[in-house]
Amino acid sequence: MSNVTTLRKAHEAFSIGNVDEAIKVLAPNGIMIDHGRGQTYRSRGEFRNMLAGFMGMSSNIKIVDAHYVDAGEYVTAQFRAVGIQDGPMTGTPFGPSHKPFSLDVCEVWRFGPDGLAVEGHNYSDGFGLLMQLGHLAVPA
Repeated sequence: MSNVTTLRKAHEAFSIGNVDEAIKVLAPNGIMIDHGRGQTYRSRGEFRNMLAGFMGMSSNIKIVDAHYVDAGEYVTAQFRAVGIQDGPMTGTPFGPSHKPFSLDVCEVWRFGPDGLAVEGHNYSDGFGLLMQLGHLAVPA
């Protein structure tokens, strides 16, 4: 299976709420860095908690408009995470806004020879997300 196929399957699993399948993209001792939130997840378990947090924030969150670039051991993915915030945002004081959101995301993954990601980087605009949801005021 190609690295793009592996990542696409993980994204598809996330989009249907299957966290246990989605985390299989990451090697057991792989790391995922969420640059927008300044968080590093150093295991599948920690990565699972991150994904579960997003699903707790939005019970209908899904990935749409995904585009993948295959660069051998590296795969870049651009997509939008969309949904309605019907739950609290983990680690914040922000409860459900019941508003829709569309979060632009870019991820860069590096895969090992066994076909599992040893390193992932997630880049998104959390500040913009908070404004969409009404948790922060839009600048004048």
